[in-house]
Amino acid sequence: MKAQFEKVPLTGTTFLIKLESLFHRDIPWHFHPEFELTFIGRASGKKYIGNGIRDLELDDLVLLGPNLPHRWHCDINHSEHFEKDAYQIVIQFSYEFLGKDFFEQPPFSGILQLLKRANNGVCFHGKARGLAKKIMPLMLQMNGFDQTIQLLKLLNSLSSSKEYEILSSIGFTENLNESDGNRMNRVYEFIISNFKEPITLNQVARLSNMTPQAFCKYFKTRTKKNFSYFLNEVRISYACRLLIEKNLDILQICYESGFNNLSNFNRQFKRITKMNPTQYKVHFDV
Repeated sequence: MKAQFEKVPLTGTTFLIKLESLFHRDIPWHFHPEFELTFIGRASGKKYIGNGIRDLELDDLVLLGPNLPHRWHCDINHSEHFEKDAYQIVIQFSYEFLGKDFFEQPPFSGILQLLKRANNGVCFHGKARGLAKKIMPLMLQMNGFDQTIQLLKLLNSLSSSKEYEILSSIGFTENLNESDGNRMNRVYEFIISNFKEPITLNQVARLSNMTPQAFCKYFKTRTKKNFSYFLNEVRISYACRLLIEKNLDILQICYESGFNNLSNFNRQFKRITKMNPTQYKVHFDV
C-alpha cells in the first residue's frame, strides 16, 4: 500500500482549515509536505501514523510533521451515534507560512520544539485536547487574521503541554532534525545511511570522538534511549515501511532491514510495535 501524495491547496492563503464529515469515509494512507493539526471528533477505529498504530479516541488531537504518512480508519459500524456524527477539523500549514525564520525567533522557541516533535507525530490528551476542541470549531467562522492569531495561541499552548505521546519511531520519516548539535546529527546521518549493514558501538563512538562508555551515556541522555534500541527502532521502522508498501515475505524484509537472524527480527519487531510482523501487515490491510 503505497502512500498517496496529497496536494494541499494553499495558493493565496497562509494555511488551510476545513471541517469534514467522516460519515462512511475512510481517510487513505497519504502524506503531504505541510504540517497538519487534526481534531477528530466522535469517531472510533484506528489511526495509522508512520509505523504507529493506535485506537482513535472519542475526541482525538494529532499534530503531524511534513511528509509523515498517516491514515484514519473509522469504524462506522461501531454505533449509530458514531456513524452519524464523526467528523474532523483539519489545519494544514507550511513551516514558512509566517515567514522563513519566524519560528526561529526567541519568543517562539517552544513552538519550534513542538514542530520538531511533530516529525514523529504527537497525540495530545487532557487540557490541550480540550482547548483544541473549543478553539478549532470557532476558527472555522473567523477571518484570516483572527484565525492566524488563534492558531499561534493554540500551538503555543500545545508546546507547553506535558500530556502527549509520540506516535511513530524516529526512523520512519526522512527528516531527522531532532538533534540540536552537530555531533548527534552526524550519528543520526550515519545510522540512517548504514542501518542495513552491521553497525558497532565502537564505530559510532569514534564518529563522535568519544569512548564507547562515554558515548553510551551521552546518547542515552540526549535521546532517552539506549543506542542498541535506537538502532533496532530505525531498522524496524524501515521494516514497517516494507510491510506496508512492498510485496515481500517476512524473511526478505528481515534481511533488507539489517537483521541477520529471523528470530531476533521477530523479537525486536514485537518489542517495538507490540505486535508481530504478520499482525502488523494485517492491521494496515484493513
